[in-house]
Amino acid sequence: MKIRKFQARTTKEALDQVKKTLGPDALVLSVKKCGLLNKYVEVTAAIDSPDDPPVVESAENQFNPMQELNLIQDQIKELKEIIRSFIPTGSFGNGVLPFFQQVKKRGLSEEIALKLVEAFEEGVLREGIDKNMSLKDFLYELLSKLVDVHPPVHETNKRAVLFLGPTGSGKTASLAKLAGQLSKNFRVGIISLCDSSYGILSLKYYADQLQLPFSTAQNTSELKKCIESYHDKDFIFIDTPGLNPNDDLLKRAILKNIRMLSDALITYAVLDVRTKDEEILSFIKRIKPIEISALLFTKIDEADAVGTVFNQMIYTGKPLSYIGTGRSVPEDLEIITPYRLIDLIINLRGEGDVKGSEKIQQYRR
Repeated sequence: MKIRKFQARTTKEALDQVKKTLGPDALVLSVKKCGLLNKYVEVTAAIDSPDDPPVVESAENQFNPMQELNLIQDQIKELKEIIRSFIPTGSFGNGVLPFFQQVKKRGLSEEIALKLVEAFEEGVLREGIDKNMSLKDFLYELLSKLVDVHPPVHETNKRAVLFLGPTGSGKTASLAKLAGQLSKNFRVGIISLCDSSYGILSLKYYADQLQLPFSTAQNTSELKKCIESYHDKDFIFIDTPGLNPNDDLLKRAILKNIRMLSDALITYAVLDVRTKDEEILSFIKRIKPIEISALLFTKIDEADAVGTVFNQMIYTGKPLSYIGTGRSVPEDLEIITPYRLIDLIINLRGEGDVKGSEKIQQYRR
């Protein structure tokens, strides 16, 4: 299978490129919107080839974390020059510097903080914002305009939900939490693709506690049989082994399962919020061509700052889905919303906690 990405200003233009380059038989794997300010559409498409190459990027296209960081540093230098010209006059009394310092303190990257300032000063994000409002209310309004959220599982037309992530990221517990919550109103089945007895037993324990049907599969053929046996289920949750980005064999197996499940699948990348931004970005880029539907962040209750959630939404171009706020199953998993995320970024370990401050209640009303 040959996989290509096409970028254009509109979905139609990107699809025209797909048809022209790969032909009418090409399979569209994903369509996503990208870019913080200069929006564009990226379409991932594939076409069957008699000789499928291994899932290994060429040295020319292989992700290089140091090269990425160098590019970011260059952008930061350029943006610093831009922000210096804004600070003397500013929009908030003492200028935009207090805003820049506040968002950095809350875990947002320097690059994104600078771009937000630039966007605001250029008038891109000013609609609905009162220049006399408090800094905290300003953060709510400004950042919430940029939060991209994937619809929760029960509001989609997808039936299968696959969880993948690095070892120890909390994907098995997250799966159990979501399965347990949805089982109150829907029929749910659980499948483990794990290749270790520990992974299988952990998920079986949760399934038994939640009184949900559980099965295991070691390959695509067995997975297909499990799916068929759950024909009466509204949702099927699938756990995967801890994913090492260097394990090409495992990536190929997961990709094969995704192709079999086709359009009926949601794929969540489960990530520990305490992980460094560059490590998460490296992980997401190195597991390609596995296509991620949305990001799910865990261990919010153990973090000192959660700006990483916002950072990765911008860096990867992937929407957010759920957040894990504790160890209790199934209670401690919640749907993320723009104001909920901003409440966490602003108030975590401060005026509020992971359960939500008075401010978030006000916005919910």
